[in-house]
Amino acid sequence: MLKRINKYLNPFEITLVVSMLTLLFITLIIYIDKKSNEKLKFFVYKTQEKSILRLITQLEDTLAKQDFFLNKIHKNLDKPSLIKDNLIIIENNKIVFSNVNDIDISFFQNISSQSQNIFFASYKDNSFFGSYKFIDGKIFLTFTDFDKIIKENIFGENILINSRDGKIVYASEYKDFFNTIRNKIGNNQFSVISGGEEIAVTTITFHDDYNISIYAPFKYYYSDLSGQNVKIGIPAFIFGFIIFSLLFAIKLSVNRFITEKEKYETLFQLEHEKFQRIVQSIDEGVALITKDYEIIWINDYIAKKIPNIKSGKCFKELSDKEYKCSICMLEKVFTEKRSYSVTTKDFIKGEKGVYDVIWVPLMDKHGEVTACVELIRDITAIVEMQNKVVQSEKLSALGLLAGGVAHEINNPLVGILNMSQLLSRRFPENSKEKDMIELIIEAGKETKNIVQSLLDYARQGTTKMERFDIRESINFALKIFGSKLKNKKIVIKNNIDRPIIVNANKGKIHQVFINLLSNSIDAIEENGEITIDYIKNGNKTILKIRDNGKGISHENLDKIFDPFFTTKDVGKGTGLGLSITHGIIKEHGWNIDVESELNNYTTFKIIIENSEDS
Repeated sequence: MLKRINKYLNPFEITLVVSMLTLLFITLIIYIDKKSNEKLKFFVYKTQEKSILRLITQLEDTLAKQDFFLNKIHKNLDKPSLIKDNLIIIENNKIVFSNVNDIDISFFQNISSQSQNIFFASYKDNSFFGSYKFIDGKIFLTFTDFDKIIKENIFGENILINSRDGKIVYASEYKDFFNTIRNKIGNNQFSVISGGEEIAVTTITFHDDYNISIYAPFKYYYSDLSGQNVKIGIPAFIFGFIIFSLLFAIKLSVNRFITEKEKYETLFQLEHEKFQRIVQSIDEGVALITKDYEIIWINDYIAKKIPNIKSGKCFKELSDKEYKCSICMLEKVFTEKRSYSVTTKDFIKGEKGVYDVIWVPLMDKHGEVTACVELIRDITAIVEMQNKVVQSEKLSALGLLAGGVAHEINNPLVGILNMSQLLSRRFPENSKEKDMIELIIEAGKETKNIVQSLLDYARQGTTKMERFDIRESINFALKIFGSKLKNKKIVIKNNIDRPIIVNANKGKIHQVFINLLSNSIDAIEENGEITIDYIKNGNKTILKIRDNGKGISHENLDKIFDPFFTTKDVGKGTGLGLSITHGIIKEHGWNIDVESELNNYTTFKIIIENSEDS
């Protein structure tokens, strides 16, 4: 007997059948207790839940096959005989291809309002489950017999499927308590009374937009051998279990090799495509690299950044280097079997920016590293934002310091100037003493100007606002520097051809353009060009002042708005012009930015909020 069983069933199948029988025996021991009515109800709900999950698993498998079919079928449209599954192609609300009889365009119109491109539909006394996709401007639609799926997975219970908005998309038969089921979706297991019977209901959400409910009277799950509804239908259950086990064993023994092969090939293909879709959707670079620095695979992010990338050494293909990168942690990943991360600049060839590079080991079931996953994350925008925050905090602190220092210096300075002026009156004109005192007074006045600039930077004064055309400030500054521009043969291109009305302090805005134009003129040796331009975007205006002078080095760009920072020669600048300009711009709620390239150009941008055209 055992030899005969072993001949037709392999050890795995025998173990499975024995496990099922053991499970049956344990189930009977637990639920035959006549006092455990709640346990019986729990069993009923669990039975319904397993039925729904079995149905959902079949639906997911069907969807996966349909998705695979729709992704590949457009390549075989020129060979209709090769298309075995149901297929309808719709273009401009007309059917342009169909291998299904008795289906017209109303079929799609009835289901097109259902979400997520999947649908349940009843059409001409038939029920269908399917999906559709938009490919090359056409709708590719496929479906299968839903009644057949139910018969294969549900044994006797009734089915109700409704969408989130309460619409019933499938029902095996209509019942007067359907509204009760729809109103209790928040509780996925409950009972209702209908026609004097207690109905068990279990509901599970499918693809977020559908609720699948199974319902049947409790007595359907109980035996008629007892007068109380506390005992399982043992004879029917055992008989059904034996029949199912026999059919299962026959099916496995006859179709095992072919079925299992097709199943695992399909599952592998579906899992591979699922992995591809997940990784490709990540907005970061992902590369799979061997121990020898060879690239096995990359995602679309890297392919778009480096269009002509090939399989080869990662340091050559990703970073255009002849040898491995100095920051590379690949060897440590393989030897220490843990992740590493590094922040670096300009990691991807042809791209400027700051990147987080993360190396993660890919291990086999024995714990050995087989490959390394390299993640490349562009954090340029984050770093720039952090730098702006640091710069803002630094300038705020400097402003407080400048204001405090200016007030402390101003008090004794006023005394020095007053006493010097009084002392000057005691000496005759052209005397040596009077000349020395006049020098003290001039130095004191110069110091007072610096102190006033510090106070302006610290924004201690009041600001009177008025509406005016900002071209007035530009023209005022150009008139002041007229002779200087002429002497240095600098060409001015003023492209602001319309009024730009702002609400600001006119005197301070005059000072902004004087400071900016002064810097541009000083940056040009001779025969240069200064361009004044603007971009209008709604109620926002961006003014640009660009010169083709000597530019600003990259390491100095973050410092130019700091008080007393200057690259000019000693005696040619205090380093307060741009810091005061920055303070005025921020005081008005505007923004200022700068772009520059050493020995090429510098562009200052003033971003004006709430400007108007007149």
